[in-house]
Amino acid sequence: MQTNPGCVAVILTSRQEIILQHRDDKPEICWPGYWSLPGGGAEPGETPMDTVLREIKEETGVVPDEIAEVPVTPYEPAKNPPHVFLGSWDGAEQDLVLGEGQALRLFPMSQLPQKMPPHIRHYIDQLIRGVTES
Repeated sequence: MQTNPGCVAVILTSRQEIILQHRDDKPEICWPGYWSLPGGGAEPGETPMDTVLREIKEETGVVPDEIAEVPVTPYEPAKNPPHVFLGSWDGAEQDLVLGEGQALRLFPMSQLPQKMPPHIRHYIDQLIRGVTES
């Protein structure tokens, strides 16, 4: 069983947009050339919150206005899901600072790109349902 499932962040604006990162197109990385969420693995001694805040800052230049870990249903029932965080940020696309990958964009939640890893879409869909239902 995977011991460090990593962290991902669903960061939404009040305009119902989500920050997505266009991953590098390098064959040695997971999901090259796909759109994904900011996130990554923990460094020694980091809590999941420390990890996600560091990764968001490194990859996007963003410090979320609010952020909290949220429960999710695993994409693969036999595996631990990543630590999934839901946050808010009210900046504009031009405020994003590309620190990793090919591009950063704010996508309307109703117009997500097709080329996304299925597990990432699974977690976004769970959270979008929760946000639009509250």
